[in-house]
Amino acid sequence: MDCISEIEIKALWGNYSFEYIFSEAVGASGGILCVWDPCYFSKDHHILSDNFVALYGTWIPKREKVLLISIYAPQSVTSKRILWDYIASLVCRWNGLCMVMGDFNEVRCKEDRLGSVFNVQGANEFNGFVSNSELIEIQLEGFTFTWTHPSFKKMSKLDRFFVNDGMLSSFPHLSAVCLDRHLSDHRPILLREVFTDYGPTPFRFYHAWFRFEGFDQMVFTTWNNIALDDRNVMIRFKKNFNFSKRRFGFG
Repeated sequence: MDCISEIEIKALWGNYSFEYIFSEAVGASGGILCVWDPCYFSKDHHILSDNFVALYGTWIPKREKVLLISIYAPQSVTSKRILWDYIASLVCRWNGLCMVMGDFNEVRCKEDRLGSVFNVQGANEFNGFVSNSELIEIQLEGFTFTWTHPSFKKMSKLDRFFVNDGMLSSFPHLSAVCLDRHLSDHRPILLREVFTDYGPTPFRFYHAWFRFEGFDQMVFTTWNNIALDDRNVMIRFKKNFNFSKRRFGFG
């Protein structure tokens, strides 16, 4: 779209608690819309291009400066080379958290394409950009390919998230999930922080302890001498384990 209204953005976002900026489409291609919640991100300034939107600002919950770059790369190898050089210069000059994301229209290895020609030069230049910018890719879960041709005979992994060390330090539990495709030929990708609670530390036991003379008898005697007054068998069993862990230094 060469223009977009707040009513249309509200329909996508769900409410009016947002700020936004967009790069207009050129003909039938391009167009980048960035929308954010002003309670979480405060924009200082931005750079607009046909192929990217760069947002400079503050991530409010952590009070840290952040650079967010959303990319829609061109098809031409030469144009992409120019884009990579420019984005790398922005990233290398930035002193803060950084994330580069979007449709890069390029793959990093042969396995990222199915049914189409793999361009070695293009992949090498793309990987060079990632390396020179000192960016780290967030691995995608869910689906291998993010773009599918309408014929389903061609598929590629074109969409990615890259972050710098600072971003990973502030958000160490980042995870990207590739979702089901509906209206677009690209799959939407959800980037989120996933905190996994595996519960208490498992009971740790070394098989080598069985080789110690008298070990079996020690455990047997100690277990039978534990005097716990609890009518619930399972709770009594659990307390026996806890007592044994403290007694022998297990776990």
